[in-house]
Amino acid sequence: MGGPLKKYTVVSASGVETVMKLNEADARFHGVLEEPDPAAEPEAEPEKAPAKKRAVSNKARTAANKDGGAGGGDD
Repeated sequence: MGGPLKKYTVVSASGVETVMKLNEADARFHGVLEEPDPAAEPEAEPEKAPAKKRAVSNKARTAANKDGGAGGGDD
């Protein structure tokens, strides 16, 4: 039903120009979807190696670094 949203500049019937986030079907309906030219074939891009992800450290607070703070405690 949805799909990824992209920003498109849409001109309303009254002539007001606005930016809208639309999926492909809605962009086609509003006439703002830029169809690729079938005569122009895109050049093949070389494959890139996947980016290495860094290990995420544990962000949980331990008893040593918790403070009483406001809310919900049995003080």
